[in-house]
Amino acid sequence: MAEPTKGSMVYVYDKEGNAYICDIDDLRDASAVSDEEKASCTDLDRGGFSRNE
Repeated sequence: MAEPTKGSMVYVYDKEGNAYICDIDDLRDASAVSDEEKASCTDLDRGGFSRNE
C-alpha cells in the first residue's frame, strides 16, 4: 500500500541546473538546496523522467 504524502512537493534546481522534486517540509530554503537535502529528493534528470519546460 502506498504511504500518504507528507506535504506539498516543489521543483528545485541545483547550481548545475539539475532538477529535483522535493517535499517542502524537508527543505530549509527551497532556493538553496544542499547536497544533504537533495538526497531525500527525486532527481528528475537521472530518474528517467522527462520535463516539459
